[in-house]
Amino acid sequence: MKHLRGKTVVITGAAGGLGSALAKALASEGCHLALIDINQRELLSLVKDLQSSKLRVSYHVANLCEKTDIYKLPAELLAAHQSINVIVNNAGMTLQKSIENHNAEDWQRVFDLNFWAAVSMCQTLLPFLRQQNSAHIVNLSSMAAFHGLPSQGSYSSSKAALQAYSESLRAELSRDGISVSCIHPGAIQTNMIMATLNESDDLEQAHKNMMLAQRFGVSAEFAAKKIVRGIKRNTRSMTIGADATLLKLASIVFPGLTAKLLARTYSRFITDL
Repeated sequence: MKHLRGKTVVITGAAGGLGSALAKALASEGCHLALIDINQRELLSLVKDLQSSKLRVSYHVANLCEKTDIYKLPAELLAAHQSINVIVNNAGMTLQKSIENHNAEDWQRVFDLNFWAAVSMCQTLLPFLRQQNSAHIVNLSSMAAFHGLPSQGSYSSSKAALQAYSESLRAELSRDGISVSCIHPGAIQTNMIMATLNESDDLEQAHKNMMLAQRFGVSAEFAAKKIVRGIKRNTRSMTIGADATLLKLASIVFPGLTAKLLARTYSRFITDL
């Protein structure tokens, strides 16, 4: 899919920082957009920013943790667009809590959005992708998929599951002309942490982590442009940011050392509490 002009792209989590940056980057490529999010007010604001006589931009309010909401989407999407060419499973959340303090509801909530929503979106919309000569699925994983991060147990696990799912999906769909990209961003300058900040084990440390991401993370616009480039090039797997690239390499080349460094860092953090 070297050229995206005229293609219809479905984006979940479209109202968030990376989601809105992706919408704008794809609109600049001439893509028609179907924007999905739970936040109607932010969706409407984004649609207003993207208004163009040349593009079809629809918005769809849905709670992707509810399968009934996902099952309603195909009819809505096809009522607004003639076809679906690309799915970007971008919606996600994180919790900064220790494994000990993660309860069953925490695990369920994180996996429902980070993993099961992407799986359900793919299964529900796959018949429409198969109708195209070429189609593409983009799953937003994370650098946390390369190595389980302390205080990010549910997030790391869900993103690792999404990485494995993407690999299986790619192998199964390659003969159908459907490409699959798994994206592994590091820190991005968005407010994703803010959504669950008050649920963190230590609010002060969680706030510091958020400020570090804002200071040293890449911009959402940079990440979006790289992802769009990856779609055009049919990139199988991609890291975004030096931190993601370094963690991937360290986990492969020095897995034991990486584990020790993360354990020591977490141990010092706990000692300081």
